Amino acid sequence: MRFIVIAIFVMLATSQEFVEFYSAFQNADVGQLDGWTLQGSISKTQTDNFFTCSDAIVFGGPKAFGKGAIVTKQFQLPPHFQIKIQVEVWKFDAWDTQRQFFYLDNYLWETMWTGSDGTKRCATPAGGNVNSFSVDQTITHNHAALFIAFASSADKTADKMSWGFRKLKLSYLPCPAECGTCLGPDAIVCQMWVPVSSSWIKNIDADGWSAKGSSTVIKSSTCAGIPIIGGPGNFGNNVSIQKIFDKLVPHYRIKVIAQFWKIDNWDNDNAVLSIDNQEKWKQNVAQVEDKEYFICDKISPGGVDGTEKIINVNFETPHNYGAALVKWTSTIKKSSKQASWGIRQFQLYVAQCSSNCATCTGPSVEDCTACVSPYVLLDPEDGNGSGCVLKGDWVEFTSEFQGAGWTANADWKTLQHNVENSNSFGGFDKTGKDAKITRKFNLPAHKRIRIAFEAWKIDNWNGEDYFVKVDGLNVWQRTFGFGDPGLADICGGDGFENYAIVDFVIGHETPTLDLLISTTIGKNNDNASFALKGFKLYYEKPDACATLYTECNYTGKSFNMCEDLPNFQLAKYPSKIKSIQVPAGAKVILFDEMDYNGKNNRIH
Repeated sequence: MRFIVIAIFVMLATSQEFVEFYSAFQNADVGQLDGWTLQGSISKTQTDNFFTCSDAIVFGGPKAFGKGAIVTKQFQLPPHFQIKIQVEVWKFDAWDTQRQFFYLDNYLWETMWTGSDGTKRCATPAGGNVNSFSVDQTITHNHAALFIAFASSADKTADKMSWGFRKLKLSYLPCPAECGTCLGPDAIVCQMWVPVSSSWIKNIDADGWSAKGSSTVIKSSTCAGIPIIGGPGNFGNNVSIQKIFDKLVPHYRIKVIAQFWKIDNWDNDNAVLSIDNQEKWKQNVAQVEDKEYFICDKISPGGVDGTEKIINVNFETPHNYGAALVKWTSTIKKSSKQASWGIRQFQLYVAQCSSNCATCTGPSVEDCTACVSPYVLLDPEDGNGSGCVLKGDWVEFTSEFQGAGWTANADWKTLQHNVENSNSFGGFDKTGKDAKITRKFNLPAHKRIRIAFEAWKIDNWNGEDYFVKVDGLNVWQRTFGFGDPGLADICGGDGFENYAIVDFVIGHETPTLDLLISTTIGKNNDNASFALKGFKLYYEKPDACATLYTECNYTGKSFNMCEDLPNFQLAKYPSKIKSIQVPAGAKVILFDEMDYNGKNNRIH
């Protein structure tokens, strides 16, 4: 039975098609080197980075990659849960049990070459054997950033011992469209995760984090062309970094996705992640571990040569507070020149409660334990369902921008122009700096309104506000920063997208409603923009009120009476009322004594 379950899982996970996002080194075009960092290469020109052997064009080889050579490249990816790498690795000449390897984030592939491996396929400087091997590996991966680093433990120059690779292809399995992060293809288990913030995926700066201990400044370093926060000479003994994330949406779990770098000579020390000053994740790193290699340069003077270990963190824990203090540290006792650590990419998510729920134990409406005002929690034992509802007689007035096949009502206006035929209203290169989205609504009689939609931030915001006004009054506002992760770079230009759920109720009785949606962004439309999606407007019917008249036949001065009155004499009505108009379906009961006592007369 256990075998059958595993087999079914594999079929589900592989039923999707991999999406190719990078391929290179099928030929000797030097344009393929864009974005690659080459360290330790002895080639003098870009064309020398390619070597032809028996009609096979190899990136690297006897003119380029020998002792100390490392080549790296970084990528940014949409939400996914698996990465596939296909590549052909090559060795040239007299190896003596040295290893060729590559890192794909924390995944390490390696092979050992000897001088006898292979055949004399082509002429090389040392006249030795040539061998190659095709790699086709699939790994679990769900980080927003990815790096690949090719290197070796070769101990001779490239003209005596060299390596290379060709036919590199990288692909991913995408998450379901509903999910900003996932561990598999099932949307049910991932669509509740809401992105809160991200750091160090595109830019390496402090981004609101602070350092404590022997270092009080957020610093960065570079290992094999890969920038990280901290690193050699920066984060050593007695250093921690932390950041407070506040204004979190109601939630029941919190998730951290990050990459921790152990650098140089640790001695059975721990990498530690704390949330709200409680240690939540820890990993021990032994003094000497297998499958570690040198990819960070030593600090001079006083630095040491030590190996690096890359730890992918994917951790979640119960959490329901409105803010979270996230803290990274280690237990190393050495200086940052001898043992250090760093963080590359950080993402924070919360598993949100159901709509309008203030506290909960899970994602469904049945898990809600309290509602945000003015919503009230249904009691399942009453037989009317569960979850949060608005009490009152609510009517949906309009529902727009749902799905992909909508056309905007002509009453929607933007400062620049109307926008149609996309999944959202506004957006990239349309509603950016100084843009406003407006609409005037003519409503039936009502006493409250509810407006709900998705407020989208597109591309590179840096602490600007998205705000909503009704009749000139600010009723909703959200600040988006550059560190807000969003679902990854899914539209627009070069930047991450994110959205917040707008859902508010306000008192409103006038027959017209002026809606204005805008931002404080100061960049051009192709650099930062905003949009809205899934707009809904509801109104609450007014209370059934009786109308009191000072004359017969519903004439004279009139006054509305919409609530019970235990003492009519204290009300601001005239002492003589000659007619009462009662709306259909309502009734008025008159008593000849205070506090609803004495004889009564019903008027329908």
